[in-house]
Amino acid sequence: MDADNTALACQWVSDSYVRAGAAALSARRKLIKALLSSRRLPATGWDEATIELLLKDAALMDSNNFPGQVGLGEREGRVACPLIARLHGRLAHGIGRSGDIAAEQPKAAGSSLLAKLAAALAGDALKLAGLLDLGPPLLLPCATGMSLTLTLLAAAGAPVALRSGQEQQQQQQQSAGSQDTSEVWHLPKYV
Repeated sequence: MDADNTALACQWVSDSYVRAGAAALSARRKLIKALLSSRRLPATGWDEATIELLLKDAALMDSNNFPGQVGLGEREGRVACPLIARLHGRLAHGIGRSGDIAAEQPKAAGSSLLAKLAAALAGDALKLAGLLDLGPPLLLPCATGMSLTLTLLAAAGAPVALRSGQEQQQQQQQSAGSQDTSEVWHLPKYV
């Protein structure tokens, strides 16, 4: 609720009660502002209501959730069942563009924001874990099957290589022309 709506709410409910509620809303908005400006994991974890506020605000920035709009393009984020829309947080557009998963989605500002924010937070988590020489991570959506496959391969000791894009580019340049098919899988740029 913005300042104008808070002032209008005072015409309905006691001013002191509305001010207390507005202060709580403001505190949550300040947490979101700090996250977006710092691009780092917060020092203190958030409660679910604050996380939901961020996700709902982001979802409402996607064009499929604009008031009074019905998308007609072939790639519009449409969900026929309101229950399914709620289960997915009204995030129906997805991320990326054809050929570039990290590109901004023009009709999905909120989804694009969440993807970039998630990558920044993952990068911060990797730095906190001591992995300081990595480039920016690229987060890829994985459904259950892919997640299970990657987990089981890692548990079985499969030779899965995770390296920075610079290291991968150097290796590709060095092995250009050689047909060495070693037991290392080359995953997308950053994982």
